[in-house]
Amino acid sequence: MVGGKGNTRGTRQGGVISPLLANLYINRFLKFWRMQERTKAYRAHIVSYADDFVILSRGHAAEALAWTKAVMTRLGLTINEAKTSLKDARYERFDFLGYAFGPHCNGRVASGTWATVPRRKA
Repeated sequence: MVGGKGNTRGTRQGGVISPLLANLYINRFLKFWRMQERTKAYRAHIVSYADDFVILSRGHAAEALAWTKAVMTRLGLTINEAKTSLKDARYERFDFLGYAFGPHCNGRVASGTWATVPRRKA
């Protein structure tokens, strides 16, 4: 086990200063994202809260993730690989801030399998 009081890098999770530092670093990342016009380049938007964020992209998610990892490395930060993944939200669910996004079930169908809730076409 690593971290806690014996850790010499970063701040303790849940520590008093941790939310402030998280917001400072994510703010730098978000400003750089806007400055580099990543929204246009990746057809993407970022939804963030404290140090958690989701990048919603139309067709360029892998590129957005690679760019994000490179920028975070330059900032001296690491991305939690256990919480990081690429998902197609039209077909796969993902969790963010305790909420599940993506296709959801609306009940059982006759065969005993689950059916997904149909979406309106835009």
